[in-house]
Amino acid sequence: MKKLVILFLLIFIFACSAQAVDLRAIKLKKFLSRYTGTPLINHVQEILYCSDKFGLDYRLYVAITCAESGYGRRFPKSTKNLTGYNSCKTTFNSIWHNIYRTHELIATHKWYAKYRKTNDILDFVYTWKGVPPYEHYIKNIRYALDGISKVSVEKEREMVIRRKNESSVNAFYAWGARRYDKF
Repeated sequence: MKKLVILFLLIFIFACSAQAVDLRAIKLKKFLSRYTGTPLINHVQEILYCSDKFGLDYRLYVAITCAESGYGRRFPKSTKNLTGYNSCKTTFNSIWHNIYRTHELIATHKWYAKYRKTNDILDFVYTWKGVPPYEHYIKNIRYALDGISKVSVEKEREMVIRRKNESSVNAFYAWGARRYDKF
């Protein structure tokens, strides 16, 4: 019984000391930091939350804002409509509301069923944009999707792994064991 309690406490300590780091957030922040004045850099967690909630590619919202508003740098400020939804005739309460509603529309409405099945950006653009010309719009969407994908997070990944390993070792030695590697 004593061994079971000690095992449980060790697992609990390891679980508490581990810090979850979402490398997608780092990727988005690095990508968006290239675009001075974008309000999206302050909304990365909301974008990730909505993409997870609705099961969409986390890069898609940012790609739409690239094509519609230059990553949120050029849009009718009174509407907070960074994605050009409904030809910018729809007003949102906040950027967060725009992020949530855009993800919800893409994920749940019948107009986007083909895109959800094929994951082909052409199917998405034809339903989202609705009217030609499509070529420039598609080019902007692909630019953003590819640009986010190409952002390297290897240094951050290594730091996370190193930190996780160090916290596991430190949690073990917190129980009073001697650290002979520190002498």
